[in-house]
Amino acid sequence: MSATSWQPRLSADDRSYYRLDLRAAEAAAEGLPEPRLLARSPQGETLALAHRYLLRNGQPWIPVMGEFHPSRYPRRYWREALQKMRAGGLSLVSIYVFWIHVEEEEGRFDWSDNRDLRAFVRLCSEMGLEILLRVGPFVHGECRNGGLPDWLYGRAVAVRSNDERYLFYVRRYFAEIARQVRGLFFQEGGPILGVQLENEYMHAGAPWELTFRPGSEWVPRGNDGTAHLERLLTLAREVGLEAPLYTCTAWGGAAVPAEGFLPMHAAYPFTPWEPDPAFEPSPSREFLFRSPQQPESDWWRAGAFRYPVERYPYAYCELGAGIQMTYLHRPQVPPECTQALALVALGSGCNWLGYYMYHGGSNPVGRHSFFNEFTVPRLSYDFQAPLGEYGQLHPSYHHLRLLHLFLAEFGSQLAPLPVVLPPGAAAVKPQMTGVLRCAARAQQGQGFLFVNTYQDHAVGQDLEGITLEVLLPEGRLRLPREGGLRLQWGVSAIFPIGLELANGLYLRYATAQPLTVLRADGRTTLAFFAPEGLRTEFAFAREGCQALAVVGGRMLEERETLYAWPEPGLETRLEATSLSGETVELLVLSQDQALRCWKVKLAGGEYLLLAESEGTAWVDAEEEGLTICWQGESQLDLLSYPRLPATLEKVGLLAECGQQGLFWRYRLQRTPWQARWSLEQPEPQVVRLRLAAEALEGVHDLFLHVDCVADVGQAFLDGRLVADCFGSEQPWVIGLKRFLRPGQELELILRFTPLRADAPVLRYFSRERLPAPASDGTLPVTLRAIRLVPEYRVQLEQHR
Repeated sequence: MSATSWQPRLSADDRSYYRLDLRAAEAAAEGLPEPRLLARSPQGETLALAHRYLLRNGQPWIPVMGEFHPSRYPRRYWREALQKMRAGGLSLVSIYVFWIHVEEEEGRFDWSDNRDLRAFVRLCSEMGLEILLRVGPFVHGECRNGGLPDWLYGRAVAVRSNDERYLFYVRRYFAEIARQVRGLFFQEGGPILGVQLENEYMHAGAPWELTFRPGSEWVPRGNDGTAHLERLLTLAREVGLEAPLYTCTAWGGAAVPAEGFLPMHAAYPFTPWEPDPAFEPSPSREFLFRSPQQPESDWWRAGAFRYPVERYPYAYCELGAGIQMTYLHRPQVPPECTQALALVALGSGCNWLGYYMYHGGSNPVGRHSFFNEFTVPRLSYDFQAPLGEYGQLHPSYHHLRLLHLFLAEFGSQLAPLPVVLPPGAAAVKPQMTGVLRCAARAQQGQGFLFVNTYQDHAVGQDLEGITLEVLLPEGRLRLPREGGLRLQWGVSAIFPIGLELANGLYLRYATAQPLTVLRADGRTTLAFFAPEGLRTEFAFAREGCQALAVVGGRMLEERETLYAWPEPGLETRLEATSLSGETVELLVLSQDQALRCWKVKLAGGEYLLLAESEGTAWVDAEEEGLTICWQGESQLDLLSYPRLPATLEKVGLLAECGQQGLFWRYRLQRTPWQARWSLEQPEPQVVRLRLAAEALEGVHDLFLHVDCVADVGQAFLDGRLVADCFGSEQPWVIGLKRFLRPGQELELILRFTPLRADAPVLRYFSRERLPAPASDGTLPVTLRAIRLVPEYRVQLEQHR
């Protein structure tokens, strides 16, 4: 179903001109089977599966899913965690159920506190989030034994096999899960859409931590092929785990049954699980566009997939939104990587975005052992996820939100569109960073163009003077009209092609990315942003456009096309009027402004809010009103387009400060947090932090930032390990509110171990940060800075 019509000139002297023929995509959807109904809820909602995508209530749907482990996060903060995930644009939450967390001792199931699966699922339902339940029994997730309980090692069973003795325990475990989620599946009116069985079966195992040297004996990867997954499916259904959809992991030679499962994919550009401490990663293939309708390509062969990829929707459950550091490898995942990973997947035909992890957490401590795999910290499972171990926002959270806002508005248009790839796509290798990487998803001259310049583990370069020629059924386009495109290294973007703005009013193309759409009082406003370093150009079809006005830029009228070159900013506005008199407004923001934007619904209207913070603010709207949370200074400026409704209670919290361009400016003011803490260093490798009992007065949380050069950091409360990390280039961050007890002073002891001067892991540190070696062959622990950062929270109620 993929057209192949790019004509890239890859010679050494010309890598600037590219041609894309969208005419070949016209017949892509012909001859496909009718969608299959999966389930109908008591409320009349439907879920169906088409050849390439899912449908909700008959409309094409691209789910946006993120992994979160409730048993690794304090129950009292679940709601806030889910609120941030929802605000980030997620519609589904995927969760592992760790067998060892709920049956650490044989026959004694514990579903209390953070393990209360039923309470978590019901909370997701209350907050409008749906669930993919990943029950294993083997799940991995850097958990002890891959999630299998220690006591299974002492039983004479062959785990991850069709050994009836093993399946006896699996059935009992599945039955316990089924009791927890009874009545909570989609067809019963609940939020559970699917169940994943096993994980990486016949692809990967995990160390049995009970063995005398961790890792000397491994949980096997499995050898019973699809028969084992089919047997697990039978067991799950027999005990009541009856879901509309069953999924399995499909990468790396994993077993995929011919029927009954939706295969799901993974992508991890960074691979710190490699056992060789001197391992040097190569550029991964994940940033090259591909098409599932061309399964014979080298890209798909390299994945060792054991199923016909062209028969199923292209779905991800594990796009690496970060990575967990191991003791041997401590890479930093930049936000441009995470954004490009998801964007390239979408441009390659992916119709289900699923991130692992989306929200980090902390391993619980068992009755008899720690629950971590030996390669990772005892407790920390931050994963460099968009939302960190303590719910802190990492830059990738905002970069991904740009894509999620786009999908919320344009996902139903995108889902059915086939992929258009260049004929020479297979010849483009990850190391070839001087070649434009692009693809289109389009049909009948309408769709989206995807471009990417990011590549992991490679030296990149800006691409200058790029020209694209797009062949359409009714003619051709040249992008841009003037000069050539300049794409900075690390940029990934989506451009619209043939986008209908109103009845008969078409945007032929734009070199700006659609962000979202606001609809209020019969008026439509489209918000775009300019990817970093890219000059914006808009081209409107003259036919169908009665008038075009540009504020904050210039325009040019030609016989068939009206061009505009807006300067991104808060003052910039385009207004296009259709022949019928319908007016559409277009805003054009900078990328930095877009990264701080939130779309909310208040009082029946839609608003674009821009928080003027350094990436630490998040905004969420519910029927009750608006929640705004930020770190740093006690004052936050908030911009709104259009003006906030009068029904929002602002007295004493929010002051209106006039207009800035098209936006209204407001100021949030809280009482500044007063430092009530002390530090002392009784030993070179020990720090004592004392916080007053009233330290949280007036703030929502306090985040301890420790910038140090060390091998391992550990935090103790009353002699008990409560936090840890492996040293890296990034500060160690600890959220303190979970440790503070009402009316009691907090004393936290931080202990650090030094790096060895010959440790291979030093390559992950910049040389200028490293101290001179001591006589014992270690690098002295160096505390560069320790600071506390307050987090403020405001809730603005909405009066009716």
